[in-house]
Amino acid sequence: MKEKNLIFKLRDKIFDLYAKAVSSEDGVEDVCMDGEESVELLKLASEIIFLAKKLDVQTSIRLEVDEEYTEIDNLEPYLNETYRFSKWRLNISKPVLSKGLKTKDDDPSILFFFEEKIFKAWLDALNPLKSINNLFVENQSVLIFVAGLKASFGGPRLAVLPLDSTEVIDSWWPFESELPEEKTLREHVHLVPSEPISLSPQSFELTWGDFGCSLASPFRRMSGMCAAAGFSDVIYGQEKIVLKGVRHLQIPLLYKSEEVPDKDALTLIQSALSWVYEERVDTRKRLLSDRLCLESDNEASFLSLLVQHLEDSLKQSKDQYRFVILDRKDEYAKELRDLLKDLRQQADLYAEKVRGLIAGLLRDTLAAFVFVALSLSSRLGSKVDVLMSDAGVLFFKALAIYFIVSALFQATSAVRDIWLSDKELEEWSEVTREYFSRKEIHERINKDLRGRRNTFYFYMVLIVLSYSIMAGLSWNMLCIAQYFINVGGTN
Repeated sequence: MKEKNLIFKLRDKIFDLYAKAVSSEDGVEDVCMDGEESVELLKLASEIIFLAKKLDVQTSIRLEVDEEYTEIDNLEPYLNETYRFSKWRLNISKPVLSKGLKTKDDDPSILFFFEEKIFKAWLDALNPLKSINNLFVENQSVLIFVAGLKASFGGPRLAVLPLDSTEVIDSWWPFESELPEEKTLREHVHLVPSEPISLSPQSFELTWGDFGCSLASPFRRMSGMCAAAGFSDVIYGQEKIVLKGVRHLQIPLLYKSEEVPDKDALTLIQSALSWVYEERVDTRKRLLSDRLCLESDNEASFLSLLVQHLEDSLKQSKDQYRFVILDRKDEYAKELRDLLKDLRQQADLYAEKVRGLIAGLLRDTLAAFVFVALSLSSRLGSKVDVLMSDAGVLFFKALAIYFIVSALFQATSAVRDIWLSDKELEEWSEVTREYFSRKEIHERINKDLRGRRNTFYFYMVLIVLSYSIMAGLSWNMLCIAQYFINVGGTN
């Protein structure tokens, strides 16, 4: 957001001119002010344009003098009365101004309303479920200044302040919401709309200030609608939602705009939505749906149903939820024991593979020494040149190849076996576990087997390196033998 002091000055200048102009008309899209022969008011209009240029939002403002578009650079003859004029008009585009006051996409959208009735008309036309050309979208904050408002109110993404307010709220607003994001809601609510639907309770959430006042009523209605939509199982639109409890309940989300929850009812609805989506969403949502379906008694809308019966239904759902968790505790513990048993078997497999690799290395090393000793012992005492013969060179090269092939076969078979076992463990665990998510299973497997896995790969690398060294020595045995013969001859 651009410099606050300049924005406040621009707002105050516009409001001052709006009050003094001969004719002023506020609208949803723009605000228009007309005047007659008044250098003072024309000067005030020029100051507005000057501030707009400082904020780089001058394109949102159009000044006409005697029905001709006039730039600020051409106003001087009118201001010093060199040229006479009979009337002027200043028009400000609110959407262009709001967009221009943002320096980056996540800056708040700023709106000004110079008449209370226009603010109300704008709110009455808003549908919080419509995603087309909707100002209130997820992660977008909105700051609104309203003439006639006595006290500020808002939520994590919304702030409504009196038009003349100089309150600085950007040190703590906007802030994180405790309500679920639209992505989370869409995972648990099936949408069958005739037009695109937005589910963003965070955008209309009300948590601070005097949101119980009459001017906040439309916001309470929209906030209640968005939060209520999060409890439903199927949404066709505002006219029809479905709740799948002990019986299927088809009911309008909102029947008429006069259905507005009060401050306490809205706080309860928002609190309930936060509780449902805090953990085990399907379980909590089903428990609450069961209670609401049982309590339903021909209410006009789902929002009315929540206002009348949510408090008792939520209390009973929380009590039932505790019993459900206790009933499942033994099953959870049994499942955890089974998973730990599977992990223990997998850990033993890693240990077995490590021992197998070491045993294979020691066996091959010992066999090589024995074979060489038996083959050459009868001839080394009488003839050292046997190591340098063609048969000796061929023998040691074949032994080097054997070491390499043995290392490759042992390493690849062990790694392949371990990989397949890990994969089968994860797949089997995902299929058979009911109380662990895929993420929890994956994290537990990685955590419990990390040490075994690291040990396995460390020894595998060490053993492959040992085989490589023995293969290198065997392959270069002729050179090694010549070196020791030369050293011995010198001594």
